[in-house]
Amino acid sequence: MIARPWTDDLPKCKNSCVASYFSRLGGGNTNTNDDYLCFYCQTEDNFSLYGVFEPHNGLDAARFIMQRMAAEILFPPPSANTDEEIRERLRNAFISVEKAYIENYDGMIAERTSLQYQLQTLNETQVSQNYNILARLKEIDVHLSGGAAVVIALVHANKLFVAHVGDTRALLCRTDDNAVLRVVQLTVDHSLNNEDELLRLQQLGLDVNKLRNSQYLGNQTGTRCLGNYLVKGLYKAFPTISAAVTEPVIAAPEIHGPIILDESCRFLVLVSAGVYKRIQEAKGSYEQTNKQLAQIIVENFRKHDFRMVSQSVLEEIEQEFVSYCVKNSLTPKPNTHMSLLIRNFNFLPTNEDEIPPTHSVTKNASVRFNPIVQSKSNTLLNEIDSEIYSSGTNEIETTNDSNIDTNRSIESTSDIYPVGRPFDRDRKIKGYVDFSCYFENVAKARKNGTLPDFIK
Repeated sequence: MIARPWTDDLPKCKNSCVASYFSRLGGGNTNTNDDYLCFYCQTEDNFSLYGVFEPHNGLDAARFIMQRMAAEILFPPPSANTDEEIRERLRNAFISVEKAYIENYDGMIAERTSLQYQLQTLNETQVSQNYNILARLKEIDVHLSGGAAVVIALVHANKLFVAHVGDTRALLCRTDDNAVLRVVQLTVDHSLNNEDELLRLQQLGLDVNKLRNSQYLGNQTGTRCLGNYLVKGLYKAFPTISAAVTEPVIAAPEIHGPIILDESCRFLVLVSAGVYKRIQEAKGSYEQTNKQLAQIIVENFRKHDFRMVSQSVLEEIEQEFVSYCVKNSLTPKPNTHMSLLIRNFNFLPTNEDEIPPTHSVTKNASVRFNPIVQSKSNTLLNEIDSEIYSSGTNEIETTNDSNIDTNRSIESTSDIYPVGRPFDRDRKIKGYVDFSCYFENVAKARKNGTLPDFIK
């Protein structure tokens, strides 16, 4: 049994519900006590901090990263900082955690270097006979390949800040002026499907076409993470990325915010890739994944006590995925980590003391969805974050839960309202086709008496 992490003793945010564990499908880990990789806390200074950590190649590194991340952000306790100071605090936390991770494995890295040197002094026959050295090197590589994708959310003074590396996601669910629940993806997936990341890798001298085909950077699919020294400091050992002039997998986070939390903001979702990829596989849809997840969450708000919603959502996703695998004779990948954290803002009453144990949303209610995924260029991220979200909040009228359309079916549209100006449904679209040549020919034919009868 692993010692209980100190983050379990942090004061819990009462407006959050969490579920985090390894999926039991495909022969996964059966221990539910050691694989809880989330925290959700609220400090006396009214700072709220949330985190979801998705492990890569084992739990040890992810546990270390989770506990160190909480310490870096919470101690010393945050004070009334400016927006830029909060952003800098989050950025420095990721840098410090990465540095601490490397220092934690310094001895193992040195041992690996020594063993590699010993092997170089042996001939091929002697190498094959030194089973102990080979076994120890393999064991060290397993430890050094451990890491995590991370998404952190910090709420203070009605402002939301998000920092992340990897393909964990932060989704903000908010209603627009038509009471449509919109799903805004605040993060961008750091993967080989991200064109900005491919451009960054190309500038390092890598063949991005080969990377697209392999979908792997060394021993992982993500282009950013915390930990995994094997694919960072030792990336030259991987043929597909050895040509890079510097480490291709990085730990630099993307910072989003401040995002003003007005009355239109209903709830926040932090989710591991293992969850939404289950939805993608079962439903065969990639563009609508965020909407489908939000829809499942809202439906479970109606059916369950809020404290059990995250767990019930994951169970529903797992059940549908099992049915999909059985139907298609597929074997689920073992040891898929599932984490879902939901922070309620005002979709439900926020005072936990006033919520009856069986509180739920009206069971006959329905909500219309209009998912938006806002992806921003990495190079412009810091400059445009504040402008986008501060102006974007002016477009959305504040509404109450009672105003949500409960009589119409769930629908999805793909329109993205322009940032910085109100949306006008009756505004005429400026013409972009020139018909002057047509009218000139009609006038000429009419003058010559050759105009066909069907043209007036």
